[in-house]
Amino acid sequence: MTVIGIISLDNYDDIIDKMDDKNISLLNTLVTTMISDWANEYHIFYKRVNTDRYFFVASMNEFEQIKEKKFDILQRLKESNTNSEFVLTMSMGVAYGHSSMEKIGEVAQNNLDMALARGGDQVVLKDADSQAKPQFFGGQTEGTIRRTRTRSRAMSTSLKKIFSENKKIFIMGHRYPDMDAIGSAFGVAALAQFNQKECYVIIEQDEVTEDTERCLTEINKHPEIAKLIFSGKKALEYIDDDSVLVMVDYNRPSLSISKEAFEAFDKIMIIDHHRRGEEFPDHPLLTYVEPASSSASELVAELIQFQSNKRKKVPKFIAGLLLSGIYVDTKSFFTRTTAQTFQMASYLKSHGADLTLVRYLLSSDLNSYLQMSELVARSEYITKNIVVAAASENEIYDNVTASKAADTLLSMNDIEAAFVITKQFEHEISINARSSGGVNVQRIMEKLGGGGHFSNAATQIKDQSMKEVQKSLINELKKLDDKE
Repeated sequence: MTVIGIISLDNYDDIIDKMDDKNISLLNTLVTTMISDWANEYHIFYKRVNTDRYFFVASMNEFEQIKEKKFDILQRLKESNTNSEFVLTMSMGVAYGHSSMEKIGEVAQNNLDMALARGGDQVVLKDADSQAKPQFFGGQTEGTIRRTRTRSRAMSTSLKKIFSENKKIFIMGHRYPDMDAIGSAFGVAALAQFNQKECYVIIEQDEVTEDTERCLTEINKHPEIAKLIFSGKKALEYIDDDSVLVMVDYNRPSLSISKEAFEAFDKIMIIDHHRRGEEFPDHPLLTYVEPASSSASELVAELIQFQSNKRKKVPKFIAGLLLSGIYVDTKSFFTRTTAQTFQMASYLKSHGADLTLVRYLLSSDLNSYLQMSELVARSEYITKNIVVAAASENEIYDNVTASKAADTLLSMNDIEAAFVITKQFEHEISINARSSGGVNVQRIMEKLGGGGHFSNAATQIKDQSMKEVQKSLINELKKLDDKE
């Protein structure tokens, strides 16, 4: 059985950017020697393709040994360059099977794309001959891949081209959208209008949280923006061969506001900041998934920046929605921020984003605060630095309240990860997970059918009781503790 792998140095360009030629040469020698020694140890044939990419072929027998050691070369590489301003990391896409070399290589490339879309510093492994789920190794640190303005500009150009080839642009976020989903959706609508295209934002107005309902009330004060909102059922009446769907703030089809509307589209684009999981749309026209970004609103704001000019300006109200989206996902700029996050916030403020509106949209009422406090009070330690709060079986909470409870727990001293379990629908239990960076909550949520970010993830579990879900979560956390 043949094994094909592709190795990518995630942040090679960032690291060599400030190096002189001598140190670049030393780094190249270090990496090549390490990969060469690793290949010789397991009798692997490898070839350097370019400065930051390698290709290898192995037999299954030797590869099983690599799996047993959980691809320890990832950790070896990180430990070898600790003196650098940035830690160099690598990702691998690996596939095996009895298929043709072309097929195995194609699956390996897809696996590498998934590893990079999940933030890098990990291996994605999959059998090319079956529908088996991919296996993940590594990913124990925050994503090291940083988007560049060159990539953002290229995405803006690609998006503009796709818009030009279609007449109708539909935009949809995830179920029970938060401010990031709302803000990024209307930001994409502004981009569509820049390109003189019909655009529609799909929202089910009877399936929103109190925060989003407050936002929709404000949107209704702007008729030119409110008229863009369609329900999934109404959208189905307008979808045709010249229509394209833009998914914002999510990349798993099962989380769509309207599954019927999603399935009606042949052409799909994705703008998201959540790590890519196993579930993903087939053959999207454009994939702009950036786990290193704070929010989908930040990504959309940058796309707007590239396409706006004196005649095409983002409406002030939409600028406010985008800024609200960034505020929500960064917890008011306390988490997951980069220099680009602040640049985009500054850009939106300079284009009329109203901070008074932002504060209003993000404010909590007394009832929500009391519910959040009750959840926090029900928390208990599972390990010395991980807490779980499980709500009462009889209470139903909205996602925003559960998220705020998880954030509050994480802000407390000595807590590295917090999990809040709530019933959000009659037959559905949700877990909101947060981490300060020491625990990969995305991997834990994936084990329970969910996903998200390294430090911010969630899952929804149907037809199980609160106690059953709590038991499953605690079992996963104990496995984590045993590994340590």
